[in-house]
Amino acid sequence: MGEANQQAQHMEAPEVMGCSSNPSNLVSDDDIKHSEKAPNSLEKGANPAPGNQEPRQRVIEEGDDAYRPGGFHPVYIGDIYNNRYKILNKIGYGCYSTVWVVEDLQHRDNDGRKYLALKVLSAICYHSKHNIFEREILKHLRAGDSKPLGYDHVCHLLDDFEHEGPNGTHVCLVFELYGESMTSFGAWFRESMIPTDIMRRFTIQLLCVLDFAHDHGVIHTDIQPSNIFVKFRDYSLIESKYLKDLPLPHQDRNEKYTAIPSLPFQQCYFTEADDVLTFDIALGDWGVASWTDKHLTEIIQPVGLRAPEVLIKAPWDAKTDFWNLGAVILELYRAIRMFSGRVPPDGHYEVRKHLAEIVDFLGPFPQALLDKGDQKLVQEIFDEKGRIKGEGPMDRPKLDSEVVMPRLHEETRAEFTSFLRAMMKIDPAERPSADDLLRFPWLSALPPKGQSPSETESNEGEGTAE
Repeated sequence: MGEANQQAQHMEAPEVMGCSSNPSNLVSDDDIKHSEKAPNSLEKGANPAPGNQEPRQRVIEEGDDAYRPGGFHPVYIGDIYNNRYKILNKIGYGCYSTVWVVEDLQHRDNDGRKYLALKVLSAICYHSKHNIFEREILKHLRAGDSKPLGYDHVCHLLDDFEHEGPNGTHVCLVFELYGESMTSFGAWFRESMIPTDIMRRFTIQLLCVLDFAHDHGVIHTDIQPSNIFVKFRDYSLIESKYLKDLPLPHQDRNEKYTAIPSLPFQQCYFTEADDVLTFDIALGDWGVASWTDKHLTEIIQPVGLRAPEVLIKAPWDAKTDFWNLGAVILELYRAIRMFSGRVPPDGHYEVRKHLAEIVDFLGPFPQALLDKGDQKLVQEIFDEKGRIKGEGPMDRPKLDSEVVMPRLHEETRAEFTSFLRAMMKIDPAERPSADDLLRFPWLSALPPKGQSPSETESNEGEGTAE
């Protein structure tokens, strides 16, 4: 068990970073100082209220073609699943599922109605030649040691069952509801840049959940903004705000089923009084996760976030999650995507270009890693120094530049760059553990090695607040 999760009590104080005190004391970096709003003030109206959305004339989302034998299940508003879960509205979708807000009809007590999320998987996910591991991994994580801090930052499975439909047998997974994903959360802030104190908090929580998963033999393999969720702050808003005057989509059982639009919660999960500096996140969508000793597939991760070892077809392990997370953190923190691999004039993707961008930011590939990769690909693309053949210096700013990391104090930028370079070492064998990453000055969530938490607090008390 990693120290990142063992020492939860030592992490809580630096993680929250004084949020119980006056929030104005936390204004410390340029991305906050230059904002017209306080860092804990979310700009209401940045997203439209559900009742004010214009109906869409054409819905794409998962697409109508997904509803075919072996594909998606046609879900109708008002349907009741497993004699318990009543469908109220669609809140999301993915490559292999749709997600719905449901009322738990078996939960009727003094606490009022209970609302949950129901994820209906495509029939191809199970009962086929290549079953995914999502249900099994979620049950395994739920049954794991609940004491580590990372346990609380998993989107845990509450219930599961199978449903027979016209397109096959569908595994259905029930979860707590979450407010929104990181895909939209950044829009609350100026230029979609999440402020430092919030980003540090979220990063600590993500490192803890990865440490927990890895300790339990699980690799996520798909860390991206859409799979990181902000926890609900006020569940009463589901009934008082989200469901009130909810526009119902057109559905006719006598017609061919068509996809209906998702209506996320947007700002219907917190109140004006909530302090964004105390928001928490959870890592979800374990649909393509792998066991450390049994991989679902060898080609993993969103293309632009793909780790070097995956790109060159070398063996990969749990450390691949750290590379993936590092690229996502920069994207959320400074609204910058590190790599694209896109080639002019039409912008198509090429792995050679992607590898060149990695070398440009983080240096040449070590020979020890190249020796483990696909030798035909390696010999075709790399020279003897681990650089890309025929590629000179790229005409783009360096990783630690003001362009790539705008509106940060020089010290903050230097600390974050050091943290990112460590997390994204090209050779996965050189990437630090979650414990060591939490010790980096940008986070300072664990005391330096050889120093006790009390010594750290004593040293911090001798300094002055920024």
